[in-house]
Amino acid sequence: MPNRLFELVALGPELRDEAKRQGRGVNEAYLLVHRVMVEAFREDLDRIAGDGLRAHLNSRLKQRLQDHAA
Repeated sequence: MPNRLFELVALGPELRDEAKRQGRGVNEAYLLVHRVMVEAFREDLDRIAGDGLRAHLNSRLKQRLQDHAA
């Protein structure tokens, strides 16, 4: 699990950049990524296989982007 936490933290800047590519400002991008990360830290990351963590977090971020746009 500790390795998964490091992987999770390392994906933060990538998620922030994705939010910025979707037209969000810097502050909004950080806020959205923070919300995604808070949820992810509460989850059991061991149930997400290998490279699935990146896809899992990206889908969560996209959902947040859609929710925040509405």
